[in-house]
Amino acid sequence: MDQSLLLSTGEFAQMCNVSRELLVHYDKIGLLKPKEVRGNGYRYYSLKQLYLFDVIRFFADAGMAAKEIKEYLDNRSTELFLDNIQESIDRMAHERDVLDARIGMMEKMRYLTQRAVDFPKERPRLAYWDEIWLLATPVPRERTQQSFARAMSEHSDFCRNEAGMASFPLGRVVEIPNANDPATFYYTKLVTWVSPPHDGSVPPARLERKPKGNYAVILHQGGTSTVARSYARLLDYVRRKGFRMLGPLYELDMNSYLMSDSADDYLLHISVLVDVEEAVQQVARRDT
Repeated sequence: MDQSLLLSTGEFAQMCNVSRELLVHYDKIGLLKPKEVRGNGYRYYSLKQLYLFDVIRFFADAGMAAKEIKEYLDNRSTELFLDNIQESIDRMAHERDVLDARIGMMEKMRYLTQRAVDFPKERPRLAYWDEIWLLATPVPRERTQQSFARAMSEHSDFCRNEAGMASFPLGRVVEIPNANDPATFYYTKLVTWVSPPHDGSVPPARLERKPKGNYAVILHQGGTSTVARSYARLLDYVRRKGFRMLGPLYELDMNSYLMSDSADDYLLHISVLVDVEEAVQQVARRDT
């Protein structure tokens, strides 16, 4: 190869399959300066600089910033190469985990939204659920909009900054002190459905396991301001069936402000784990 051959900016850009503007930018920041700049201002590159451009593209594809690439080029060595490669691998692995979490969140949102289309509204029923995991943030029992808003902000910050994911699909853990008056309900936790934890990246105190089993469920149409009516229907269904509740109620957004600006279109999936076998045994004892 004739190393003395000089290429114009356009020719060099074409061989590298990049724009002329990128080469001009690299020149301005000192990352890849032309071999020669003639009196008319035209830039010319040598064939040898094609190898240099390959180095730049390699590390750019690895996620390194232009400043970092320049520092590497000024101090190239095998040891520095290995260090930079390992840092790039670690960074991209983290980015992959974040991307996987976001894909998982979107898949769950699609799953929930699709199910909401066909799920019977306002009618309690029994359904089996597999185990799911939730990121949880405690909610103060003050029953004020300010305390709930603070908890929402904390939950969102934790999901994004600590767990590297959005806070969707969002849900709430519900307690009803007086089953005869569902309007007395309060939220004890804000939760977000996540993939099963496997790497210890989330503090155990912020994880909650929603166990597998039989759940009494109801799909409420409307916002949280009208949700007490569905609590009442669900609790009445549990009593009539003779089920014993084994935990708190879980309220999970299926359609929310992501899909509509009207609370009348919201869909909230409400569920509570129940002991079905005990009810069956009671019926059997009565029949005998």
